[in-house]
Amino acid sequence: MRRAALLAVALGLAWPGGAAQAACADDLPHAATREQTSYVSGLGAVRGLIYRPARPNRAGVVLLHGARGLAADAATFDPHAVQLASRGYHVLVPNYYDAEPGQARRTRRDMRIWRAAAGDGADFLAGQPGMEPGRVALWGYSLGGFLAGETAMEAGGVAAAVSVAGGLDVGEPERGRREVPLLLIHARQDPVISPASTRRWGEGLQRRGARVEVQALDWDGHVFDGPTWCAVFGRTRAFLDGVLIAGGG
Repeated sequence: MRRAALLAVALGLAWPGGAAQAACADDLPHAATREQTSYVSGLGAVRGLIYRPARPNRAGVVLLHGARGLAADAATFDPHAVQLASRGYHVLVPNYYDAEPGQARRTRRDMRIWRAAAGDGADFLAGQPGMEPGRVALWGYSLGGFLAGETAMEAGGVAAAVSVAGGLDVGEPERGRREVPLLLIHARQDPVISPASTRRWGEGLQRRGARVEVQALDWDGHVFDGPTWCAVFGRTRAFLDGVLIAGGG
């Protein structure tokens, strides 16, 4: 069994077909390692995968799964996490449902626990060898995207956030206020998280002090194909390079 599959089994995840299969036009040769890890959040441990770069750039990003859980998103995230790490980023992919299981009807308590797990993951990543404080961003898809943005508004250790297909259809906004750069990416049409709700959320985040950029994808739907994921992560890297590397001193 391949190492990626072994890690997936250890985490209780279904990981079809191994990992790192996405071939984007700008892919680099792999220069990173992948291993199982865990960190403490609340009263328990949150398991996940950490990707370590061969040549660290002192910055990192935490990738947050969507509402279907890490089992649904791990194989999609993996090749892009490898590419981020191959470009110098430390990458953490936590199973934040370890902190509180996913439920069809989410409560404010659920969201608070998951935001805490995201923020604790950012702190954990910032403490890794080759990292520098103040250079960790959150990134999330769907529910994870909403959590990424809202956590960035209240967690001082988070330098920026990217939300993909996130919006007010996921939950109610919190009250945190910070001047933090946020990138909101949404499809042209999305039957699950409407682009209108993404834009309304972005307007609210701006009123709370965030520096918000909203970008639309040339795509209709909530689930993306391979080329669209390549476009998402291309935009993600450009944003992270600007706020964590060029803007980080």
